[in-house]
Amino acid sequence: MPLDEARTRLSGLAVFRKGEGALVGGRFVLESDMTWAALLSLEGAEEFVGHARRLRWEFHVRGRDNLALTERYGDGVLPWIADRVDRNGMLHNVPWCVLPCLLASGAEQAYEIAARVRGVTESIDGGLFSPHHQDVEVLCQWITRHPERGHRLLAERAAAEDEIAQETIRTLHSTDPRGTTHRLTAAVGAAATEALLDRLALVTRSLPAAIQAALDAAPQVEAPPSDPLMIAELDEYSADFDFPIWDNTNYFCAAMRMTGFINPGGTDGLVFQSLVTGLGEENVRLELHRFGFGMTSGTIWDADSEILDEDEAGEIQRARSAGTVRLPNGHARVDLARDPDFGDHLGPLETLMLRLTDSRELCDRTFLSAEQLKEPLGLPAEARPLFTLDEWRHPGAGEPASDSEDLCLAVEALRSRRAISASLTGTSRDVPLRDRIGIIGGWGEAW
Repeated sequence: MPLDEARTRLSGLAVFRKGEGALVGGRFVLESDMTWAALLSLEGAEEFVGHARRLRWEFHVRGRDNLALTERYGDGVLPWIADRVDRNGMLHNVPWCVLPCLLASGAEQAYEIAARVRGVTESIDGGLFSPHHQDVEVLCQWITRHPERGHRLLAERAAAEDEIAQETIRTLHSTDPRGTTHRLTAAVGAAATEALLDRLALVTRSLPAAIQAALDAAPQVEAPPSDPLMIAELDEYSADFDFPIWDNTNYFCAAMRMTGFINPGGTDGLVFQSLVTGLGEENVRLELHRFGFGMTSGTIWDADSEILDEDEAGEIQRARSAGTVRLPNGHARVDLARDPDFGDHLGPLETLMLRLTDSRELCDRTFLSAEQLKEPLGLPAEARPLFTLDEWRHPGAGEPASDSEDLCLAVEALRSRRAISASLTGTSRDVPLRDRIGIIGGWGEAW
């Protein structure tokens, strides 16, 4: 809104609250929406911080991962974010965009704020909190988002006997010892890293025998050096449910594909494709999930690729049959009938989705190729596909990615440039589908 209007609206305002709503231009707008618009319309960060500090925050903004503050004012909002951490180390994430904005900033000041955090609350009244000195989860999250600067700062502070930095290194090393060692070495050199790990009594143990054997059996690809994707990053997003999920009650996933990319001169990455329906939409589409590449990780919501629109999907539900289906890489003829394994647990549309991914040939027609993934995901032109897998053991909803030996293999394959052709477990999509049906039931209209 215009600057004068924003200043007038904020003048004398003491509380950021939900307030009453009204239709504005055909949209239902709350008092909080107007206040938020005013806060984002000021002359600069200093003026925003002045207003934000005097407000009592009694409501959240729209969108948990709202990054509008950093997009508008940059690192200038960090003094206010620092105020949101109390003397016990509790980050008062009200509004709930405070933490995402902190994690989005790569400034050294953001590291210092994250290092103070011992816990997070989204309670409006703050609640009660007993601090735990060694809770370094937020700092670990910041490090995985800013690995180059983060590991340098960790190494410098740990060498100066900073206990928080030392505990953070221990935590990251316990999840991904090879990735943490690599990142520290890139940041401060091999000698300093070796001395630091020795001081912390951290040993980078050998890989499990099965993973090492699978790597040794795969051809090695020559490519310029790159930074590794850390399994700790996958853990963060899988624990936060921003990860491809089989057992989600809000949508149905019929198949997944994982593609590993080496990215010379940058950071390696993984891309997951999920063939899904639901989540408020009646179509069939590929949802894309990106991790690594030095880019924002998680589900990339504006990059999905539609296979069947809602009308086409609705016709399949009504007719209980299908003919030739248009796919990203060709067509497929589908004769639709109840699945012999899942029967009435899955409706006609979901059964069609199974038929479109019954074989590697059909998967290649249904899923996007490595080159086709680059444009919608904004992947670097230099990124090269190293492997593609359709069968692996995937973590359940909220479980750490590092619990899957197959995902650990995928990360290690990228690091060692090994073009693996199969996972360790060879777990087909039927296994998580049976688990889903046993836990939360099937999906779709009955036959």
